[in-house]
Amino acid sequence: MYIFGVAGLDKYLNNVLKPSSMVVVAGHPGSGKTTLASTICYSNALRGHRCLYISFQEDREKLFNNMKSFDMDFYKLESQGIIKYVQFPLYFAVDDVVKEINSLVLDGGYRIVVVDSVNALLEMVKDDASKRAWLQNYFYGLPKLVNGACILVAELPYGLEKLKLGAIEFVSDAILILKHKVVNSILTRKLEIRKARFAPINVAEVPFTIRENSGVEVYIPPLLEEVGPEGPELDVICKPLKDVVNHIHKGMVMYISYPPDARPIEYVPLLLGIVALNNLKTLVVSYHYPPETVKSLIRKSFISIGVEGDFVEKLIERHLELRSLNPYAYGTEDIALKELSMVKEEHDAVVFHGIELVSSVTYREKYLQTLYNQLNYLKHLHKLVVRLGSIIDEDTYRLHSALADMVIRFNPVQEGDKIHYDVYVWRRGSSPSILRYSKFMECCREITEKLKLKIIEN
Repeated sequence: MYIFGVAGLDKYLNNVLKPSSMVVVAGHPGSGKTTLASTICYSNALRGHRCLYISFQEDREKLFNNMKSFDMDFYKLESQGIIKYVQFPLYFAVDDVVKEINSLVLDGGYRIVVVDSVNALLEMVKDDASKRAWLQNYFYGLPKLVNGACILVAELPYGLEKLKLGAIEFVSDAILILKHKVVNSILTRKLEIRKARFAPINVAEVPFTIRENSGVEVYIPPLLEEVGPEGPELDVICKPLKDVVNHIHKGMVMYISYPPDARPIEYVPLLLGIVALNNLKTLVVSYHYPPETVKSLIRKSFISIGVEGDFVEKLIERHLELRSLNPYAYGTEDIALKELSMVKEEHDAVVFHGIELVSSVTYREKYLQTLYNQLNYLKHLHKLVVRLGSIIDEDTYRLHSALADMVIRFNPVQEGDKIHYDVYVWRRGSSPSILRYSKFMECCREITEKLKLKIIEN
């Protein structure tokens, strides 16, 4: 078996690249076709499968230098005889090109052959139907001649999505269409899996990126047919909260909300208490602040209830991994899948901070669908999910509440010249309740004492 060299594709299309298989990689100019084809060539060469890269337009030095920026050293593998690059001038006759390819394949023992692009050859015989049919039949037989995988790169004219490769489309084992367009001034990329034999496909179009030092990254959205099961029970950690919600579980979604102009820091001891007292390794993704600012806010929240020193630093070090993300640098699906790429097996919980920013960058229908599938996937992994955000409008609040298993809403209350918070709490299967500020602070003090004891014991 051979690989694409792209984790998402290798997992999703794991039965496609096999001996005597043909894959068409098509797309508009600049969509990433050559980068993907080069990745397939290079990744298999690293595994000991010799690769022949045939080009009709791409200059060798230009291609090799471009691939270096994606951490692929074609120069090195070429010097080792694992990769061979051949460029045919466009004025060569088709018969001569085919004859030379046959000679190279038979003499070189190549298991991966890339033809970039097949359009150049087909264009030579566009006015000769019989010759065109002969050439198409040749490509049909090339994978068998190689006894490996043949990758045909195909150009799509701007504005068109029909390949027009004739019989090649029917005999290929997979057709991957790379697309790109500008949405809200951001370049977004999609990979359409138009055809894939031997692979159960339930998602036909997926987002992908091309990053410096890593190359092509494909994100397969989690699309599960069943709703995620409930995970193990967790300690509610303080009596006032336990009296209201009884118990919580991994696999639940908690939504903590507050006004945009009165963002409390009092929820931090509650949240960190749930994480630390249940010994949960937690990923925190903030759309508002960098990690150092998040750390500062956590420290400040504990100072507000009389806790200082190394105590908070130890809790952060033991239980939290802090990350930040600019939601306006991605499309809707891209950011959801970027988030999932951060989640590791060792994470027991995931906290998303500033979710109101994410919800404002896209259409409501697409946001809801993408978010639901993401949350359902995390439920299946038994991750506790906590989503924090300002209430920017009633519709958004209702949407986030509808997706949650538990809602905690901080409502500012004025008493004289001071503002404190009453805390609205609802958990699925129970009636909503109000925790008065005094009760909530009682909860925070109980949590703090338990956390101090935990630090001493450890």
